[in-house]
Amino acid sequence: MPPFHPDWLVNFWLKTPFLNMFDPHAVLIFLAVVTAMIVIIQRRSMADKQEADADEKQFQLLLKKKAVIEDQMALLDKQKKQGEIGEAQYYNRMKEYVHHLNNVKNELIRFT
Repeated sequence: MPPFHPDWLVNFWLKTPFLNMFDPHAVLIFLAVVTAMIVIIQRRSMADKQEADADEKQFQLLLKKKAVIEDQMALLDKQKKQGEIGEAQYYNRMKEYVHHLNNVKNELIRFT
């Protein structure tokens, strides 16, 4: 049966002053546990950061939606004053804009 470890590795471990004080398998297990802990911690911090970034992007998107809806409402008022649209059309569009604006405001409340 061939040896599990090459001779040069065994000689290296036994002749190195600091390493020969420890069991090589225990050191290997310790290094594996430390590496696994580092990887887990990094993944958690990356996930938390990505979640925060996603929330921030969602918040910014909602602010843009709110601004666009308010601009559309102002444009609709201007068109009504200039007589470009009728009263019924104005009322229907304004009702839709108010509904969308209320939905966006409710979603924004979730972030504040």
